[in-house]
Amino acid sequence: ETLQRIVSTLAIKNDEIHNFIDTLNHTIKNVQVNSSNVSSELDEEFEGLYSILDEMKGSMASTIQQEEARKIQTLQDQLSQCSNALESSEELLELAAQSLDIKDPVEFLK
Repeated sequence: ETLQRIVSTLAIKNDEIHNFIDTLNHTIKNVQVNSSNVSSELDEEFEGLYSILDEMKGSMASTIQQEEARKIQTLQDQLSQCSNALESSEELLELAAQSLDIKDPVEFLK
């Protein structure tokens, strides 16, 4: 009778262990599926972020290029104005120097 109870208890424990093993295997599969799903979602999220960052980079690079072109154009305009002013000044200096060489007062007034 005692042996029968031991065998019965062992059989019950054996069934419990099989059930626990099945539960563990099922849990392992769930963890693998969940991890795969989360990894896929993470990949999608980062691809979206990279896309947004790439768009922002393009927009910012375009803004920088436009600002560079605007500033260069402004500086080139200033350079042109300075060159014209310098040329006019040199012509005026030349005329003034020629005027100083005129000895005849009538010719000087012309």
